[in-house]
Amino acid sequence: MSFWTSIENAPKEAEYWMPIFYYRDPETGAYTPYYPPDYLDIPENWLCPLSAGAGIMVDYRCVIYDADYGIISTRDLSNIVVVDDEEFVYKWTGGGIAGWLIGVPLGIAGLVGLAKVAGKKRG
Repeated sequence: MSFWTSIENAPKEAEYWMPIFYYRDPETGAYTPYYPPDYLDIPENWLCPLSAGAGIMVDYRCVIYDADYGIISTRDLSNIVVVDDEEFVYKWTGGGIAGWLIGVPLGIAGLVGLAKVAGKKRG
């Protein structure tokens, strides 16, 4: 099995991109990179050959290039989960899929909830 990957909202000057998934073997600790054999056009997606089953954790790097194959920028994500037969879409603008962006609002909501509960117990 494997999964597709694509990019959204790349900068206008970007012509090509390269997704790189790094799988860490839990037994040996060795990292294995998975990436396409050549640059991808921005609208092009890629079928990553890494078997992810119901979900595995990987690190991810996205590199975007200009028309002359010069690197415009690189972005990294750590500890993301990919799943076979599901597409991993990296959103260049809007923060990608950074988990901490989700955790911060949930953490704030949790603190507000705890404050309300504590306030009710006092009164």
